[in-house]
Amino acid sequence: MYAKSFLALDGNGRLTGARTAQAAPYAHYTCHLCGSALRYHPQYDTELPWFEHTDDRLTEHGQQCPYVRPERREIQLIKRLQQFVPDALPVVRKASWHCRQCHHDYYGERYCTHCQTGGFSLPGQLSNCLERKNYGAT
Repeated sequence: MYAKSFLALDGNGRLTGARTAQAAPYAHYTCHLCGSALRYHPQYDTELPWFEHTDDRLTEHGQQCPYVRPERREIQLIKRLQQFVPDALPVVRKASWHCRQCHHDYYGERYCTHCQTGGFSLPGQLSNCLERKNYGAT
């Protein structure tokens, strides 16, 4: 189960939204974070257009992409929601993050573009609290 993405890189490497892709489609799209190929889902009835990762076209960094590996809490919530809305998919949370590996602070999806993983990232406010606790700062 992959999360829906509404942004992708088009065939020219430009960032594009799913609605823009509806009006001016390209042959292929890639993830703006991990570079994996994406499948485009056009607008249908009441559902807005979106992009999705595919199992067979993940890059090396695709396994760490937040759209491929949503947070465990989000997956549990979606499984409960799917009892009532069968087509529901997870949403990727955007927040402030701090990467413990490279000490990079960033905002957006939990995916450090320097380390190309989200595994070392903590929410921004939480990481500041941990630093104070570990280093004795007040």
